Formats: sequence, C-alpha cells, structure tokens
Amino acid sequence: MKLKAGKFGWDYVLIHDDGTEQYIQSDWDYPGVASLFGWVACECGCTDGTIDCKHKTASDMMQSAQNYLDEIAE
Repeated sequence: MKLKAGKFGWDYVLIHDDGTEQYIQSDWDYPGVASLFGWVACECGCTDGTIDCKHKTASDMMQSAQNYLDEIAE
C-alpha cells in the first residue's frame, strides 16, 4: 500500500496493492489508516485511537495519527 497527500491538506488517498484508491478525509479514519503504516495509538493497547483511554484522549490520538500520516504521505 501507498499513501498520497490529498488536495486539501487534511485528506489522503490510500492506494491499495491492486491499484484501487480509497479517499480518506475523516479524522475518525486517520488512526486506522495510520496503524496500517505502523503508528500506535497508545502504548497501553486499550484503544484504536478513536476512544479515550486512561493515558490519552481520542482527540489527541487522532491529531497524532494525522501528524503521522502527514509525515509519511508522498
């Protein structure tokens, strides 16, 4: 899989191995997509990044996931 930055600065295009493309634009999708590329929501393992855990809020994790995607997107 590959990840490309979208046109607007907050969106992404996930390109699957078979060439199909998936448009990612919702912050709720960022943690799941980022985890495909090695990002970890919280070291405790109690959340996927979309729900608070005792260490981090969901908002903080979604922002972290977006920052990670920004770093790795082509």
